[in-house]
Amino acid sequence: MLLDEVEAFARVVEAGSFTAAARAAGVPKSNLSRAIARLEAELGVELLRRSTRVVRPTEAGQRFYERVSEHVGGLREAMSALHDEEVEVRGLVRITAPVDIGQTLLADTAAAFLTRHPKAQLEVELSSRVVNLLEEGFDCALRATARMKDSSLIARRLGQTTLKLYASPAYLAKNGAPTQLSELDAHQTITFRSGGSGGMLAEVTSGSRLFAGDFGFVRASLRAGAGIGPLPTFYAQDDVHAGHLVNVIPDWSEVPATLYFVYPATRHLPRKVAALRDLLAARLSTQLG
Repeated sequence: MLLDEVEAFARVVEAGSFTAAARAAGVPKSNLSRAIARLEAELGVELLRRSTRVVRPTEAGQRFYERVSEHVGGLREAMSALHDEEVEVRGLVRITAPVDIGQTLLADTAAAFLTRHPKAQLEVELSSRVVNLLEEGFDCALRATARMKDSSLIARRLGQTTLKLYASPAYLAKNGAPTQLSELDAHQTITFRSGGSGGMLAEVTSGSRLFAGDFGFVRASLRAGAGIGPLPTFYAQDDVHAGHLVNVIPDWSEVPATLYFVYPATRHLPRKVAALRDLLAARLSTQLG
């Protein structure tokens, strides 16, 4: 069945003329005339009886209209609802992110997103593993990586994460504050390891006795006085402002990864997901480089 042609036929019957139907639909009258001619040819029956000013359905046309009008109305409602959903941000967005990023950057933005869009919902999964978005039913993810390698994902750059060295005031009061990297060998240090071998402090100290693959653990250990270690600046800033941590060797920093908003390349980006992406990009541009 020719859906556009059926829609045109219903409009003309309801309006009573091609002119009124064309005006209501915002299309040329000739478009409606050709559409109904195609429908009549497809069905092999005359549907409309045309006069100078008025168009009325034939007996067959009236029976056909009565059968399709309810479905045409339902189709209009479905299309209107879909349009409204695309214009108005609503529905559930499922997003996954690393734990440290989720607890800070994403949590702040999530609150703002839900306030701005009262008909939207968020489901957040924080995990250190790389989640397969399609297999596990996620709309999008935040990924921190040196280079995006997955060609099945579309990536929007949000900014760069920067690492600096921190320690607790109690540790520094007891052990002194180093002023250059060469002095770290005389200190207790914490090495962050991501994905196995190597670590963020591997190039600046060989004296680490504590190794961790989670920045939340590193932060808690630093606050407990376990030594000197690296944290992303966005993850440490609240502790610095509260006096729980102190930036050590301020001139040293490392840019280990870029933060991306990613979603499956095979999927049309819904308005609700695009709204979250754009809000993250706007807010994180002031927090990340």
